[in-house]
Amino acid sequence: MRYLVSGLLLLLSLHGQAQTPEPQNLDQLLQAVKAEQARQRDINRQREQQFLADKREQQRLLESARRDFAAQQQRNQPLLAVTERNQQEIARLEQELQSVVEDMGDLSSTFREFAGDFAAVFQQSMLSAQLPERTEAIKSLADENAQVIIEEIQSLWLMLQEDMTEAGKVRTFTAPVISTAGVAQPAEVLRLGAFNAWHERDYLRYVPETGELLTLSRQPPQRFRDAVLAFRSGDGGLHTLAVDPTRGSLLGMLSFTPDLRERIEQGGTIGLIIIALGIFGLLLTAWRLLYLLWVAGRIRAQLSAADNPRANNPLGRVLLAVRGIPIEQEETLQFKLDEAVLAEMPALERGNGLIKLLAATSPLLGLLGTVTGMILTFQAISLYGTGDPKLMAGGISQALVTTVLGLVVAIPLLFGHSVVAYLARSTVQRLDEQCAGVLARLAEGEQV
Repeated sequence: MRYLVSGLLLLLSLHGQAQTPEPQNLDQLLQAVKAEQARQRDINRQREQQFLADKREQQRLLESARRDFAAQQQRNQPLLAVTERNQQEIARLEQELQSVVEDMGDLSSTFREFAGDFAAVFQQSMLSAQLPERTEAIKSLADENAQVIIEEIQSLWLMLQEDMTEAGKVRTFTAPVISTAGVAQPAEVLRLGAFNAWHERDYLRYVPETGELLTLSRQPPQRFRDAVLAFRSGDGGLHTLAVDPTRGSLLGMLSFTPDLRERIEQGGTIGLIIIALGIFGLLLTAWRLLYLLWVAGRIRAQLSAADNPRANNPLGRVLLAVRGIPIEQEETLQFKLDEAVLAEMPALERGNGLIKLLAATSPLLGLLGTVTGMILTFQAISLYGTGDPKLMAGGISQALVTTVLGLVVAIPLLFGHSVVAYLARSTVQRLDEQCAGVLARLAEGEQV
């Protein structure tokens, strides 16, 4: 039954492929199936042979490809070594390039920072008044963001070299100068290195913000200005000039240094009172000193003419007071002499006590000003705190200035009082000596 089904299937397949006569009985069907099987075996055998031939051809091609691959490998072996060496060289060069890039970055940042520092130095330097273009040039070097190049390094080096060279020279150039009235106009400027600058005989201060030179509103003493004028007009030789080693800081402080009038104003009302009392005391002392010297001169002139007493001096008036008294009235004569001397003493000692009082009062007024100034200082502290010392400067200035004024007034008044008192005592002592001489002559029996 199985063979029958197989035969039927085979016949159906053959019927679809070729036009064969259909079997009429089982024998014909069996013969047809056998013939078909034989034909299929021939076809399969041919296919198998073809497959084996293809396999052998593939094996041959594989062996040929392997031989070609081996030959290619042998030929490419030197190229692989070269490729590996090139890869290693590329890796090394990339590492060197990275290191160079990092170094260039460090160099650029260092250069820009260095240029920025010197840009600030150049702006503050007085040389920029003569060379204003270098400030913008070095600022452009400091603000650049690209990698630094050799031309920029050379440019900065040349500017530094120029700065060092010009700092050691005396130059005359034309630059804008701002007068004390606030008017800016070009003027001839004499520059001494990077320290000082003058216009005619006036000292100038460099203003970094504007790059201009400002005439100081408060100039140094006259002898320093005269030295500048002598230097400008001189034709050679050695000259002495006053140089500000701080490159303008000391000259700038002159503008904030108060003069005598401002010092007096800092003392306030108490300072003015001390000055008024001091002037009055000095005038009184001078008047008393001149008067006592004049009296001493008159007395010396009277001593040379004792027999002719005159009323224009104390000694003459004392002698005139006892003239004509009889010798027998010795006691009356002595009383008259004492009375005449006592009458002269008020005129000789007039004002001495007032001078002494002024000398003692002046330090007390200075102490009063000190206390008042400290009160103002503590009031400022209580209102504004200690953040700004300038707010406390007024009270401290009054405290110190009044103390100084009190001492300045008291010291000469004390010396003046001592001199005046000494001259007054000397004059009174001389009058007493002459009275004793009169009494001595009376004792010897002489006529007064």
